[in-house]
Amino acid sequence: MYFEDNFNPAEPNVYDDAVDNQKKKLNDALIQDRGLNVIKRKVFSEKTGRMKEKSINIYTSSGPGTRIRDAETGEYYSNRVGSADEDLYFKVILATGECTSSNGSSTLFYCSPQHYESHLKEVVSQDTISKWEEKRNNRLRVLKVVLQSKQESVIVH
Repeated sequence: MYFEDNFNPAEPNVYDDAVDNQKKKLNDALIQDRGLNVIKRKVFSEKTGRMKEKSINIYTSSGPGTRIRDAETGEYYSNRVGSADEDLYFKVILATGECTSSNGSSTLFYCSPQHYESHLKEVVSQDTISKWEEKRNNRLRVLKVVLQSKQESVIVH
């Protein structure tokens, strides 16, 4: 069987250049994101057994009326900042001074306290979690009643 190897380590690798170019374009796009912040946190490394500094990307949500944004992924949700639907999310204000969004916000929204704990390597008290769950469940009950009344009005007409 004949096999031709065209790889020459002395020549630049076109694939590596393409990957580097894609990484540069992605980095340039991230820099343009007004809600993106990179913060530093000390985390325990199980590998070394020591604390090490880690960069963490966070995405802030802008002011009232704008769409809520997931603090870890940057995904936008249909719910709006300042609405009663904020109660569906675990809201954190990062008041440490390390958040310097060009959108002027330091407000972070998470799907749950556990999502916040996982992303920023923080611990939330059980009391805070219980209060948030109660607030979220109250909002879900209201939304369920509203949805049922809309369905009933459609059936009646």
